[in-house]
Amino acid sequence: MPTAQQTPQQPQQQQHITNEDNNGVNELNKVEDDNMPNLSTLSLDELKQLDRDPEFFDDFIEEMSVVQHLNEELDSMMNQVENISRENETKGTHLVELKRRLSDDYTALKTLGEKCDQLNKKYLKKSEEYAPQHIRELLQIAASNADADCDRHVEHFLNGKIDVQTFLNTYQSSKKISAERKAREERLGTQLSALERAGI
Repeated sequence: MPTAQQTPQQPQQQQHITNEDNNGVNELNKVEDDNMPNLSTLSLDELKQLDRDPEFFDDFIEEMSVVQHLNEELDSMMNQVENISRENETKGTHLVELKRRLSDDYTALKTLGEKCDQLNKKYLKKSEEYAPQHIRELLQIAASNADADCDRHVEHFLNGKIDVQTFLNTYQSSKKISAERKAREERLGTQLSALERAGI
């Protein structure tokens, strides 16, 4: 009995597979029919012309739907390539402009850097000139020069090169300058000492 039950099922399975295979073949044939022209519709003369005439053959191939589809895809790809090329050209122009701006900015920055260095050198020089310690040294030198002038006026008076009135005027003027410079130097020295003690 089991054998008798299995026997009817096997043909049904084979029949089902055969139907599926037939459906697949039919679909494939349908695709081929859509893409390939039906040569059976051509006359014998047309078939012979197709074999002999390359131009007629080319026209026949061009009319095939698959070839037309490929040509359309090719045209689309060419359009895409042209669009990409135009975009690259535009971006290339923009890139050149950016490079030019960068070069200009670099030149301007370099010029500003050189000017900054020059101003910094001037600032350091002025800072040294107006540094309190440097001013104190200048006051000491100026006071020493004024004392030297006093000594020279005395020497000229003793040697009889100048009269009494001239000696008094020049000596008093030089002595006053010396005293003022020494006083300034002392005040500045006191201030610097106070700042040093304060840790400034």
